[in-house]
Amino acid sequence: MIAVLYLLIFAVLLCFFFVGWMKTKRKYVYSKREKYDTNTISIIIPFRNEATNIPYLVEAISTLTKQPLEFIWVNDHSEDGSELLIQHLPENHQLISLDKNITGKKSAIRAGIKRATGSYILTWDADCIVPSTYFETLEQTPVSTLTILPVAMHAQTVWEIFYELDYYFLSSINVGLSGFTQPLVASGANLLFEKASFLEVDSIAQHQHIASGDDQFLLVDFKKAKKSIQVIPAFELCVITKTPHTLTAFFQQRLRWIGKSSYIKDNPTRIISSVGLTYVVLFVCLLFTTHWMIILCSKIIIDVLIFLPYLHALKRKKTVWFLPIFTLIYPVYCCVIGLLMLVVKPKWKGRL
Repeated sequence: MIAVLYLLIFAVLLCFFFVGWMKTKRKYVYSKREKYDTNTISIIIPFRNEATNIPYLVEAISTLTKQPLEFIWVNDHSEDGSELLIQHLPENHQLISLDKNITGKKSAIRAGIKRATGSYILTWDADCIVPSTYFETLEQTPVSTLTILPVAMHAQTVWEIFYELDYYFLSSINVGLSGFTQPLVASGANLLFEKASFLEVDSIAQHQHIASGDDQFLLVDFKKAKKSIQVIPAFELCVITKTPHTLTAFFQQRLRWIGKSSYIKDNPTRIISSVGLTYVVLFVCLLFTTHWMIILCSKIIIDVLIFLPYLHALKRKKTVWFLPIFTLIYPVYCCVIGLLMLVVKPKWKGRL
């Protein structure tokens, strides 16, 4: 009986998910709202010790068929000569450095915003690659005070595909939910927002002491102020970043992401997170019943259906073949993350 109820509830939720996906896509494709103008966009790229990644981003920027108003690179006390790679870029690139008593990505972004002359701010991470036709597509995108743009993690090994799928799981759900309600998450690796609205709602004084979470706090600020927010699942606007290369780096990254959520007071996010946790916990419990094979096969099918629209949008459908393994590993991963949160303080680039 419990197994039937479990499958029925999540089958219904899956239907809502698909309807949400279609609504999100329809709002993007058929919107008649004003579209973005590239000449009003300032790009801010905060960086710290990215000497191995910046050349790839610089090369990608040089291939852009349309350029934005300006690029503002903000150096967060790099120790590997990263800033030297930017000093000889064209005139629409600026390089600024944080004062010695100011650190962190949040401070870097705000330093860039102070210097920006555009009406809209687009943040990229220094380890991302952007498609050459990015801004042509962006100029076909309806304007919103906050636009959450897609980020893809491309695995380089078979094991890293798990890291990639873990990231896509939440991203996919985020798009589906945004058809009915406000999105759950945003990534500062590819995030576009109106400068005036940001200055109006910014709550940095309340979370300056928290090292990470610039994107999530920004999202919550815009939600509380009832600003217009949209999610755009378009491959042509997707920036690509690498997955973590080691298990330690992966867990450090995920602990940072999950750890900041405890500081973000957003009831819809908490409710949906609880539903997701219930989905995983009940799955594990039902594996120890006589219906375990039906539950396992059904869970794999549900996961495939959740992932497939997003993987198709990002042209990563081949990774769907790894979902049966992902389905089995994911509950173990959740348990390990839960235990590590109790004993590990994650670091990023040598900082807690």
